[in-house]
Amino acid sequence: MAWADLDRITQALARVQGELIDLADDAFAERHELLQRRDQLRREATAFRVDFDARRPTEAMLDELSGLRSRLSELEGRRIDMVKQSGGSAAGPGAEGWGGVVLNQQIDAAGGMPEVKARIGRIKGILIDRGVEIPDAF
Repeated sequence: MAWADLDRITQALARVQGELIDLADDAFAERHELLQRRDQLRREATAFRVDFDARRPTEAMLDELSGLRSRLSELEGRRIDMVKQSGGSAAGPGAEGWGGVVLNQQIDAAGGMPEVKARIGRIKGILIDRGVEIPDAF
């Protein structure tokens, strides 16, 4: 699949979305057909992404992996240090430390950490399939 194919898919998705917006509320059959078309186009776009990664040069994948690892380290640096926080003299409700755990989960989500970790896993999987030795993180 080439970039022209992705352009075609993107344009078709935009057209379908526009048609869905313009449909009358009671146009159930037409809506169903458009939703099926939209889902098919989304599957094609997903296939393009999977194929795109599989065709990327190993060096480009290693470069992206390095950048993502740096990003992950940066995101981890934003987290609350639970050890430092536990040294206080708080003895009231919430002193068990769960507040920090919840805040760290929210910090991770806001910074996109789950997505970064998922992308790292995807890249590592492709590189392992290619028989590439993956350098250790930092």
